[in-house]
Amino acid sequence: MRIVLYSFLCVLCSFILTIPTASGQVKLPAGVRMPGGGGSGGGGARGGAGGGQSILDDSTKNVYGPTTTRHFYEHDILNNRDSVRYIVDTSLTNFHRWMPVDRAWGKLVDLGNNVTATRNLFFQPREDIGTQLGLRVYDAYAIKQEDVAYVDTKSQHTELDFMAGPKKASLGTFAYTQNVHSRFNFGMRATRLTSNKVYGFANSIASDALLGRNWTFLAHTSFFSKNKKYLILAHYRHLNMKVAEQGGVIPNVDDAGVVEKYSYDGAAKISDNANSWERRHVFHVYQQYRLLNGFQVFQQADLQSTIDHYTDLQLARGIEKGIYPKAKFDTTQTRQDIYYKLLDNKVGIKGFYEGFNYRAYVRQRFYGMRGGAQSPNETGQPFATYRTGLKFDNIIGAWLGYYLKDSVQYLTAEADLNLAKNVEYRLKAELNTKWGKAGFQSIQTAPDLLVQRYLNNHFDWRNNFDPTKVQTIYASLVLKTKKIEFVPEAQIHQINDYIYYDTAAVPRQLNSGFRLLRLGFNSGIHLNRWNFTTMAYLTLNDNKDVIRIPTVFASGEVTFDFVYAKVLFFQIGLAARYRSSYLADAYMPITQQFHLQNNTRLDENVVVDGFGNVRIKRVRLFFKMSYLNQGGNFGLFPKGYYVTPDYLGLARSFSFGINWPLFD
Repeated sequence: MRIVLYSFLCVLCSFILTIPTASGQVKLPAGVRMPGGGGSGGGGARGGAGGGQSILDDSTKNVYGPTTTRHFYEHDILNNRDSVRYIVDTSLTNFHRWMPVDRAWGKLVDLGNNVTATRNLFFQPREDIGTQLGLRVYDAYAIKQEDVAYVDTKSQHTELDFMAGPKKASLGTFAYTQNVHSRFNFGMRATRLTSNKVYGFANSIASDALLGRNWTFLAHTSFFSKNKKYLILAHYRHLNMKVAEQGGVIPNVDDAGVVEKYSYDGAAKISDNANSWERRHVFHVYQQYRLLNGFQVFQQADLQSTIDHYTDLQLARGIEKGIYPKAKFDTTQTRQDIYYKLLDNKVGIKGFYEGFNYRAYVRQRFYGMRGGAQSPNETGQPFATYRTGLKFDNIIGAWLGYYLKDSVQYLTAEADLNLAKNVEYRLKAELNTKWGKAGFQSIQTAPDLLVQRYLNNHFDWRNNFDPTKVQTIYASLVLKTKKIEFVPEAQIHQINDYIYYDTAAVPRQLNSGFRLLRLGFNSGIHLNRWNFTTMAYLTLNDNKDVIRIPTVFASGEVTFDFVYAKVLFFQIGLAARYRSSYLADAYMPITQQFHLQNNTRLDENVVVDGFGNVRIKRVRLFFKMSYLNQGGNFGLFPKGYYVTPDYLGLARSFSFGINWPLFD
């Protein structure tokens, strides 16, 4: 199969190289999201030219490209920046980062393989109030509202992606968008992402070898009235995530009793009949109407549904290996079901006046959760169901922003208040200038629904926790020359009534406060064709009994850009990330929660990747070798590493991918 794929890529490259097309090269630094109206192209790699093709004059054939397909985001419209438009990304920078952990530069932790549960490596305070469900481990694989792009294109636009990686991991994407007329657009995007087991099963193409299966789907549309007074943005997004849970690897032991720490061919700790399956449906709409110059009414609404199942049809193995607690109802198999629905409706006014942007709104949330332990039956087997009933949040809020004429420097202030029984609030102020950023947030949030009530074959709790309070102060300073950019930053969090999952994977609350201090920097050095990008953080934690974060973390890459024959744009480089030793959180697959553990301290580790990105006209390709520093003849590096207790990180592996945008 891979031989066929390689042959296809070779034929594709030859085909692209021999097609004569008229094009205009436009230079733009990589990674820059450029608003429309400036005549800029899609951006190329640093030191290279952009890959956009523009419309020719009427006497020749029309040629469409990245500059004729533009998009915008809902937050641009919400913040009265209606004219802002972005162009199609053709940058080579970061193109090789195709999985969530890699896209986050290592600041995300998974279970060692792709398409598995994830969590943030660092503490992240919530930025929205309103009681939440509490299932977040698959968020990295879901489409987020803020990432939905609404398109304005002068031609049909199709985008095709194919990526292949270790152990037959693969990603395929098909996207299509088209304008019905200049004010009405629709589009869709479908993605399938899969991964195979590394341990616990023979390497084969059988369905039992599949570890994770992820499907996402997005349908979107936008419409502007002829007089520009009314607009509507709407989309539907879907996540279908199914993971064969393994519980970690059992290290091999040789005849002499020596434990092989990094057993990539070891057995799994739970049976092959254990699965998590989560489905999410979100219908979202935004609309606004301009009554007077600078004054508008708007509405944002969400209808959400989440269905989550966990099953293990051979329970004994998981209990024997200490992954599951003792069974309460059935010692042979377990099943848990979670059903959650939410209607979130926000109505308000907004506008601008003499440099100030403002909005005020009322937000109502109707939600509820229903759960089940074991499957309902008529044979006398024990089962149980529970529900929260219909709950209601009534939130009022306001936002004020002052933008300077360049729209890059601004000051914002916002406030939200939930008038429900568990009073929630959020206050935030932020100053952004060309010299740096500074801000403050104070937020009080209600416990998640799963924290309040949960019942299944292994756990049973009912809690009445207090809201969690977090005060955050953050600041960064931009120190910049023509070729060097250095941005030191600091964050300090004061956390009170923190809710966490203890060593038994049961939720607890710390009825006191503690602080987290994070110091770090981001830097970039650009020397002709050489580019160096680095980030590093030092975290000081005064309560390691309830939250564990590595003291030192660093991630960076070095790239070299060059052009061959005026049509081939190359970027080759090395990327590395480092994490210091710490007591990382373990994972409980039944509840889909990471929790404290005191038995395994993960060693400090360094992972080095090599990659090459290529652009041929509009088509981008990447080739990547991950974990170059695995093992070695001189024992300089270990033969593997753990990212979560009992879960091995991927061994050295090769991956490649292609992105092919079509504009006619």
